[in-house]
Amino acid sequence: MRRVILAAAAIAATLAGGGAVDAKPPLDYQPPPAAPPASGKIEGPADSRLDVHIPAPFVGPGPFENLPSIDENRWVVVAVRDIPYWKAGKLDPLLTNACRLGDFASLPLNPMVVRFTAKEGRGLLQIVPPTHRHLLLDRRRLALPRQTYYFRDAGLPSCQVWVDAKSRVRALDPQRGTSLPPADPKALSKRKALIDSWPKAAP
Repeated sequence: MRRVILAAAAIAATLAGGGAVDAKPPLDYQPPPAAPPASGKIEGPADSRLDVHIPAPFVGPGPFENLPSIDENRWVVVAVRDIPYWKAGKLDPLLTNACRLGDFASLPLNPMVVRFTAKEGRGLLQIVPPTHRHLLLDRRRLALPRQTYYFRDAGLPSCQVWVDAKSRVRALDPQRGTSLPPADPKALSKRKALIDSWPKAAP
């Protein structure tokens, strides 16, 4: 029993550091390097850095900009303009509203874009010229023959549509505030007349 107690006491002394008294450092031991003078300090920005200009974020053509198209081609830049993207032309309220409702938009796989390189307002806008109407989704036949359309965020509630600077823009109905056609008061009667005109089953 005494031997067990002595062995336990020796182990406890070793774990407590008693056995480290006779320990020697390794042959390749080197003292750690001194900390740099500015360690542990957080310095504020220099006066010359307070006037740094952070450019506005780059505007992409829409929510499909990071997805590959079917043929996996990149954007086709048809023009480069050194102006902000919002000066591409005239903002059309009617077409913008129709785009937000999903009735007027550039197809997602349309690769044609115009690049805007101004210091403020850099971005890409999808473009649908008159010669490429197959790239246009126009459910309400709002497109005009010789107009070119510029789209930002096509397919999103934040969509915006510009037309050429020389084109006329169409205003929204101030009372309805939408591009949807007015309700047809005779729609119900026309529907009933259509149902009544269907052939009836023989009794």
